[in-house]
Amino acid sequence: MVEVRSIQESDLEAAKSLTDAEEWGNSKSDWNRLFKKSIPLGAYDDGKLVGVTTAFDFSTLGMIGNVIVSENYRGKEIGRKLVIEAKRRLETCDSVRVHSNMNSTVFYKKLGFIPEGMSTLFRLDADLKEFQPFAIDSDDNIVPAEGYLDDILEMDKRQFGGDRSELIKDFIGNLPQCAFVALDENQIVKGFIVVKGDENWYEVGPWVVEPGCKNWRGMLQKSVFAIPPKSTVDIFVPAPNHRITSLLDSVGYTADSYYMSMFYGEDWPDESNICARGGGDKG
Repeated sequence: MVEVRSIQESDLEAAKSLTDAEEWGNSKSDWNRLFKKSIPLGAYDDGKLVGVTTAFDFSTLGMIGNVIVSENYRGKEIGRKLVIEAKRRLETCDSVRVHSNMNSTVFYKKLGFIPEGMSTLFRLDADLKEFQPFAIDSDDNIVPAEGYLDDILEMDKRQFGGDRSELIKDFIGNLPQCAFVALDENQIVKGFIVVKGDENWYEVGPWVVEPGCKNWRGMLQKSVFAIPPKSTVDIFVPAPNHRITSLLDSVGYTADSYYMSMFYGEDWPDESNICARGGGDKG
């Protein structure tokens, strides 16, 4: 009988092996972060970890991601049990979000999620990263995020509809050299960008740009340039942002895979200002 319960810290290596099998790029530090900042759930068969998922409770907003079942255990409704338990843990949230692999959308629809639009994972491989930087915009008003944390957290809350402060602070604390803000002529923050990752695999985001932001492309340039040269770089772009997809395509990023944005509860906020999501909530 498979049991679904919270993952123990001693199981993190086994959890990483499951996401490694899907080539999702979750490193040891990613799983350490997920263990501390999310509600990590595991499916166990006689003590053996055979499935995982992570649930984030951001007060009004919930997110479910990293839903994986070991290949030998698929077709036994283990994934369904994991998501049902994740939903139970997030029952106080007004809205719960998942970014489903395209071949899993029917699975989530049966669990009450409503499809809303397709998103794209763009990837810059390590060989092309060697050609950075590209002269894509001025960066005169792009400065390190240090000293602007309160502005960043407030902007993130406005755009994503939940309090993700601890997650964002963790991203910035781990890679401060990749975190930047864009200032207007009055030194007001109009955009920010952060990065997570290590072991030569990094993900840009969240990357948020509000109306009136100048040199928004310069934020991407500075942030990616700060990532070690022989690294793969991922950027997860919401569906409405055609200007971002056009930019990434022009500087060597490849559309690697596609996801369906799905939710239940209240509808998702407008994503037109979100250039990249970030945060490891794919599933």
